[in-house]
Amino acid sequence: MFTPLRRMYLVGFLFDSAIMVGITATPFFLFDVLHGDERMSGYIGGVQMAAYSMACIVASRFVARVHNGLVFAMAGIGLFSLTYATLPLHGSAVMCGAISVVAFGALALAWPALHSWVGAEPDPAKRARALGWFNVSWSFGFALSPLLAGPLYDVDYRLPYVALLVLGAGSLALVWSLPHERDHFGAAIEDVSEERVAHDRASEVHLHAAWFATFVANALVGVTRTVYPKRIQDLVQSGELRLLEGWPLPGFLEAAPATTFALLASTLSFLTAIAFVVLGGTHFWRHSFRLLFWLQAGCALAFWCLGRTTSLLLMALCFAVVGANLGVAFFSGVYYSMTNTALKHGRAAINEGAVGLGGFTGCVVFGYVIGRFHDLALPFTWTPLFILAAVIAQRALLAHGERRVGPPNGAARTAEAAARRVA
Repeated sequence: MFTPLRRMYLVGFLFDSAIMVGITATPFFLFDVLHGDERMSGYIGGVQMAAYSMACIVASRFVARVHNGLVFAMAGIGLFSLTYATLPLHGSAVMCGAISVVAFGALALAWPALHSWVGAEPDPAKRARALGWFNVSWSFGFALSPLLAGPLYDVDYRLPYVALLVLGAGSLALVWSLPHERDHFGAAIEDVSEERVAHDRASEVHLHAAWFATFVANALVGVTRTVYPKRIQDLVQSGELRLLEGWPLPGFLEAAPATTFALLASTLSFLTAIAFVVLGGTHFWRHSFRLLFWLQAGCALAFWCLGRTTSLLLMALCFAVVGANLGVAFFSGVYYSMTNTALKHGRAAINEGAVGLGGFTGCVVFGYVIGRFHDLALPFTWTPLFILAAVIAQRALLAHGERRVGPPNGAARTAEAAARRVA
């Protein structure tokens, strides 16, 4: 029953729970204990994502040559848990930044290795299902852990970091129990059928655009997790937070800022998980840009609203749209990265690098603009223009992908057309 693949799913759930517990608690630790503001939180979040992104890009050059990638996973999980759990023991932003560099750099060893292990499944349909359930597992960790971190923080700001250490230890033990990917999945089988060639070609065409969409999605998510908590804290403390505009919060939703923000963070991650469930069991999204286009358009509207609204319900709807976009962009990037089995580990690292670089960009830019102009709504107002430029860039990358891969031969073209009709 507790097969290696299911143990890997549990690793994803526990380890991302550990990460999200820390991410949820840290902005409020910076606000309450270090007396920081949106700029400090944005910069610390940016440092974390920059360290993760750079470490992923560096790791992508050599991780594929390692005999057993799970060694990297164990090193990354252990180092992250041991270092980030010490964050509340330090009283300066500089030390928090230094700890963040080490901890989030360590994540670059763990996540590409975990995705690569799951992506070793040679059959594309089975691989899509396995990646889908693995992504669902870690996203549910992201969704549920804020509901733990928020109340724990409101009791004592150190408790979430104790929970982080415990969850990390459980993840490490499970990874240690896993077999080598070749022992579990067997050697990759060379499939030269027309359908497989067409599938792999289309995946290669969409790869770079999906990486860029992953960058954009994580820029938006980074803002919601590091900068927007200050907005929630200000509204809760001033009593201005409403259920809807003009409608007061019901009693059961009145809570301290960390717990209130945890509801929004969980909403975002639940929609990410739902997206993973849908994409893991369907084909319609494969090699199509339409879904990503409409979700990014929805994010443009969502961010414009987030800069103005005092409605908790509208905030939750906006977070849901951002979460769904993250799910589709990230799943697409991972799926296309796994197509070439010889390059899958390195490409998984690049996809994770896009996660970190996007988070860095969103955190730092929003943190700087809000701190410089003392106007939270300002960067949210201009976000739709950033998204428009990003969508244009993604379309250009699709066109570049067609030129880079080259035109399909007659058989592959026929197979691609048939695959689109089936999807």
